[in-house]
Amino acid sequence: TTGQPKGNLVTHCNIVRIVRNTNYIDITDQDRVLQMSSYSFDGAVFDIFGALTNGARLVLIPREMMLEIGKLAELTERQQITVALITTAFFNVLVDVNVDCLRHMRAVLFGGERVSVSHVRRALQHIGPGKIIHAYGPSESTVYATYFNVNELAEDAVNVPIGRPISNTATYIVSSKNKLQPIGVAGELCVAGEGLVRGYLNRPELTAEKFVDNPFVPGERMYRTGDLAKWLP
Repeated sequence: TTGQPKGNLVTHCNIVRIVRNTNYIDITDQDRVLQMSSYSFDGAVFDIFGALTNGARLVLIPREMMLEIGKLAELTERQQITVALITTAFFNVLVDVNVDCLRHMRAVLFGGERVSVSHVRRALQHIGPGKIIHAYGPSESTVYATYFNVNELAEDAVNVPIGRPISNTATYIVSSKNKLQPIGVAGELCVAGEGLVRGYLNRPELTAEKFVDNPFVPGERMYRTGDLAKWLP
């Protein structure tokens, strides 16, 4: 987003936390995981290791197919993809082009930008509850930090929550004075836990600025996302 890419120092522990013994998904050897992400994008961590550490099949796609959404939708049906992590924009396009291509999936994870409620509602109507997961989190927390199972949407919904922390992750909403905010009051969202990367490659000053001591758990670190959030009642 700044035009100056930052390299995250990801550990084996970070990766295990996102794909093994989690509370948001259980990938098995019967699954077929679609690899949509380039290996230089953090989503590839989930795609590759989510499949290979759980004995699932990893389905690769040709680069040119990424540019032809219709063919990609056909591939998801033909290969009977069961698990996929995609960006919100790509999710919206798939819903517009061929929402039926999602019907074989038992877990569709999406995130990365503001949600289109109308697209989520349409997908929910086609594939039913228990399959759509809205994920949130910066790459500094290794792919994502929170999840929300979209099982229903209120008629007047204008957004989809980012949910609660995944396993071995903690989230805090703090004020400008680094105090915990009460329910319903907005503040900066901070993330802690086993998903935090070591820091930025060759950027010690920026690492020190963004990865700070956790004031709520002595001896641990906390990442300041810069995003505003609030706890819902």
